[in-house]
Amino acid sequence: MNSPKRKQMTFADGDVSYLEWEADAPVLHFAHATGFNAETYRALLAPLAGRFHIFAIDQRGHGFSTLRAEPDELKGWDVYSSDLAAFLTRVAGGKPAVLAGHSMGGIASLMVAAHHPELVRAVVVAEPVLVSDTPPTPEQTRAMAERPNLAEMAARRRGTFASFDEAFGRYRGRGAFTTWPDETLTDYLHGGLVKTGNGDEVRLACAPAWESATFRNAHPGGARLTGMMKAPLTLLHAENAMDGTARASEVDIVRQQKPDAKIIPVPEVTHFLPMEKPELVRDAIAAFAG
Repeated sequence: MNSPKRKQMTFADGDVSYLEWEADAPVLHFAHATGFNAETYRALLAPLAGRFHIFAIDQRGHGFSTLRAEPDELKGWDVYSSDLAAFLTRVAGGKPAVLAGHSMGGIASLMVAAHHPELVRAVVVAEPVLVSDTPPTPEQTRAMAERPNLAEMAARRRGTFASFDEAFGRYRGRGAFTTWPDETLTDYLHGGLVKTGNGDEVRLACAPAWESATFRNAHPGGARLTGMMKAPLTLLHAENAMDGTARASEVDIVRQQKPDAKIIPVPEVTHFLPMEKPELVRDAIAAFAG
């Protein structure tokens, strides 16, 4: 499998670490989900090498990026889209890029497409976090109460492990990682654990407090961003809305705001659609290779 190069770019408040598959081809950027990192999606992206010049950053507070990430200072996801826009401005050479992303990374990509249309040629999002910007109905309130509170769960995550192997054993087949292939879990851990300096001990690169703050400050009204976009949009989501984060009412708003959007409900998947059906996400991206 084609291996990317790990590089870094210096910003005013630290460095952005990123993966790059170089090619004389259209630019593609893939934005990861909350708590994950660029390397998590290596197996999904590698087969696209050569068809795209691929970039994937570790977003602020994630992976090996060293940008300032103080949980008390995070007030929304604008910082993620601002970082992405600044990165694209510097690497894309003035040419619009194909933006793809999962979950929070999908919303960050939509924000860039809405506010910096000159940077974007097309957008592909898988299971974006479509949070309503209107008060929930009683039915929605009851449904939300039945779901786990991701911010609270993230805050309680164990942050350190005796070794890489211990972390792998703790995660494999459990919780959010239940449906993940071993290869993807291994990539996630390679890109998301750092040595503490105490023997083989490792810690999560994305601090649980930062992950929790990101969940807590999810961007409202993401579906309405699509009405501000000029670029083509493909949206893949779990067919059963209770298994994902693209609420049916919000997907309907996308249809209203952007009638030309290609919306693909995927059966028998969860919020981790890119891990469970990477070929579907890859095919949707590849449609913009020409």
